[in-house]
Amino acid sequence: MSRKENAHFDYELVALKGALETGFIDSRKASEERYVPRFLTNNPSRAETLLSVIERQLRECDSFDFSIAFITAGGLCALLEVLNELKTRGIHGRLLTTTFNNFNTPSVFRKLLQYTNIETRVYQGDFHAKGYLFNKEDISTIIIGSSNLTQAALKANKEWNVLFHSHQGGRVLESTRAEFDALWNDSTTVCLSQSWIAHYEHYLEETNAPVKALQLPSFSENATSFDKTADEITPNSMQEGALAELRKIHERRELRALLISATGTGKTYLAALDVRQTAPKRVLFVAHRESILSASLKSFQRVLGSRYSYEQFGAGCAHPTASCVFAMAQTLSRHLHEFNPTEFDYILIDEAHHVGAAGYQQIINYFQPKFCMGMTATPNRTDGYDVFKLFNHCIAYRITLQDALENNLLVPFHYFGIADLEINDAVYDAEYFACLTSEERVRHITQKIEEYSIEKEQRRGLVFCSRNDEAARLSEAFNALGYKTLALSGNNTNEERHAAVTRLEQGDLQYLLTVDIFNEGIDIPSLNQIIMLRRTESAIVFVQQLGRGLRKYPNKDYTLVLDFIGNYQKNFLVPIALSGDRSFNKDNLRRFVKEGSITIPGCSTISFDAISEKRVMRAIDGGSFTDARLLREEYENIRQELGRIPSLLDFDQHGAIDPLLFISKYGSYYAFLRRVEKSYQHELDQTQVALLKTVSLKMAHGKRAEELLLLRELIERGQSNYKQFACVAERATNRALSRQTLDSCLRVLSGYFAAAENLPLIKRADEAYYPSDLLANALKDAEFKRLLLETVDFGLSRYQSTFGAYYKDTNFSLYEKYTYEEVCKLLNWNKNINGQNIGGYKYDSDTNTFPVFINYDKAPDISDSTKYEDRFISEKELVAISKNRRSLTSPEITRLMASPKNGMRTFLFMRKDKNDADSKQFYFLGEMHPTQEYHEIVMPGNGARAVEIHYELEEPVRADLYDYLTSSLIE
Repeated sequence: MSRKENAHFDYELVALKGALETGFIDSRKASEERYVPRFLTNNPSRAETLLSVIERQLRECDSFDFSIAFITAGGLCALLEVLNELKTRGIHGRLLTTTFNNFNTPSVFRKLLQYTNIETRVYQGDFHAKGYLFNKEDISTIIIGSSNLTQAALKANKEWNVLFHSHQGGRVLESTRAEFDALWNDSTTVCLSQSWIAHYEHYLEETNAPVKALQLPSFSENATSFDKTADEITPNSMQEGALAELRKIHERRELRALLISATGTGKTYLAALDVRQTAPKRVLFVAHRESILSASLKSFQRVLGSRYSYEQFGAGCAHPTASCVFAMAQTLSRHLHEFNPTEFDYILIDEAHHVGAAGYQQIINYFQPKFCMGMTATPNRTDGYDVFKLFNHCIAYRITLQDALENNLLVPFHYFGIADLEINDAVYDAEYFACLTSEERVRHITQKIEEYSIEKEQRRGLVFCSRNDEAARLSEAFNALGYKTLALSGNNTNEERHAAVTRLEQGDLQYLLTVDIFNEGIDIPSLNQIIMLRRTESAIVFVQQLGRGLRKYPNKDYTLVLDFIGNYQKNFLVPIALSGDRSFNKDNLRRFVKEGSITIPGCSTISFDAISEKRVMRAIDGGSFTDARLLREEYENIRQELGRIPSLLDFDQHGAIDPLLFISKYGSYYAFLRRVEKSYQHELDQTQVALLKTVSLKMAHGKRAEELLLLRELIERGQSNYKQFACVAERATNRALSRQTLDSCLRVLSGYFAAAENLPLIKRADEAYYPSDLLANALKDAEFKRLLLETVDFGLSRYQSTFGAYYKDTNFSLYEKYTYEEVCKLLNWNKNINGQNIGGYKYDSDTNTFPVFINYDKAPDISDSTKYEDRFISEKELVAISKNRRSLTSPEITRLMASPKNGMRTFLFMRKDKNDADSKQFYFLGEMHPTQEYHEIVMPGNGARAVEIHYELEEPVRADLYDYLTSSLIE
């Protein structure tokens, strides 16, 4: 070992010893965070799951050893992407599992056998261990605790585990390895092989050995629970909330309302429960498919029992006399004259987005019920019909896909973005079709299906294609390879579709291939695979198709989703659809692509292979989210829902696009309305437009409440003073108003902080504050006053929801984002400093503050060529490089050396990619302190001297953000 290697070894050993002391003796002792032992659980507040930790450790290790009693298909599926990466890289692993309780299935064993880099052995006896060992150079990482390799244990369960590090000579590591090796070589342990799996499978079949589950079974009646003692369906938590809202609607005597509920969340049960709580004399249930009617009738019978009688009305049937009538819209519209308009008290319309059709219009216009409720997952129509207007813009309740996953109303899914073959869709039709159905593409698709499928014997899937002829040809090609598939299109009759679905459910077929006829109105609870072979052009259609496979069903633990992603401009819609985040914030979308498994609720996971990730990232980067057409479309969606011009607050309250995008594009919401809203005719003068622009661009984000509060005081009362305003500010922010913050607010509002850009909004006379002459004159216009107050109130709402949780005594909120100007302002500096003049960091003598700005666009495995860059050592330790031509005697370095005695406060701000034109903001990561470790270095390339500074953060960076910042954005 060389002298340099010896020095590194000694340094790591000292760091490990210090970390062990912090972890087990004195938590106050400073040490290297990367080695500190820690308690590990699935922790939403820390945005950390056992899955995310295992994935990170696997990507960084040289080899691994897992000793896991129970492994489910869902747990293995959650790790497939990282396991595929390890197989490609040749990272070797050993996995020791068991036949204990007959829990592990033959399909899981078969999948493990496909990983040639992983040697699996099976201990045939009582074995209940849960340990994960990651080997890397001299120091290994060990996780021991309660977590088996199941999707619930990896993401959702309340699990207790301990993560710690050990040098190769450590006793715990040695004894752990000794026990592992003893079991690995035990006489009852067998090497996993096809012949052994066949023997095990035969044993299970012949003996009918019971398989013990680790989690409760799921049922198709997922939307409700069944109280056996009361013999009555009871609502789940979300349905209780919806029923409470419906009671309010009934009390207001609303005539119509719209229930918006994601596919599979039990809206039919909810409708029946509302019938039960309102007790109408007669009910009419209208749908557009026979299958929906028969299923809905059974659901109503379960909920309502003998309270009502039930009848399905059809052509040729006698006039229905039952108290609950179920009718096809097409049939009912042709027999309306047979009914009294007031015959039904309560009318329910399923798949209510179809109400624009003539038959539905005739039904709605004919009947006069006391209440009519439409039910749909997708109220926004591409054909322009206003569904919301028909239901009087009254939203009964809304259950999104994310709500449903969080409340366990749907089965979890494991989504994999997979690179599709490059297909040139600009060529003429015949050649394009040949590309879609080529032998190479068929081979690619089927290889990936096999690669990601675990429980292959029971697979039932829908394959969504881009064209009907593609579906037909691919079905032929799949069948030639031994699959059992059938293509369906709009040309098939309802009887043919029903027969195909029955064959799929019975196992006679494995896949149905179609374009869009199964986007809605089909209920196949046993579906466990969704395969997307078409580009994502609509987030709504994506969620519709995904939702087909998410209904709960006995012995169905998860749904596999394979999305073959081509090189398309609208790939950014994939993370929008999966996350439900329609704010169109690029950084949020990038983080979701990298860390979606952490943020998506429940046991579901999100993974992309390297090429598909690159394609989605490129689409996000290239997406123009302030494009006038996009802004207008998103505006029209919420305007249609509300039936009026939405306020700024409406966008947030309804989960719509971030209205700050309107402001970024046009300067103010008013300026946007003047361009797109024909009914908005009011015109402001030039000064009013400029004043509104100042407030909109500089304050509507809500990153500090005080200037907004003072501005509102002046608008509403005409004047204020220090004592009066201090009380107002303290009530709103729950902290005393400091003189420094007040002076900063006054500088901002007076236009002095960034004088070249902002018009003055206030004027001062000693301790009294008044509207500036410009503002006082502008406020004479009532509409301007309304617009200004709307902007101020929106900013205060954003403050409360996002920026009000102050970090320590600062004006910042941990992990939120700020521009250079906002940092200068919130540090209470006297004036704004241009980012180019800050150059990575800047000291302000008046406030004795030292903000450090870092562009972190590098991977965590720092190579020799990048060791001269800013870099994380762990979630709590950072190495930062000074500006060029600095030494240990430079002013900023001597100030750092003198801290903390000199009282200087150092704050860290970081962004992912400085080259992203839309990312002008930095994440605030809290206060940090130099560890008094400084090294002069010579920068490669230019030969300039600089200083390497080691910092320790007061707060470890939140896990998901740390992973995102340190990950490599694929080039």
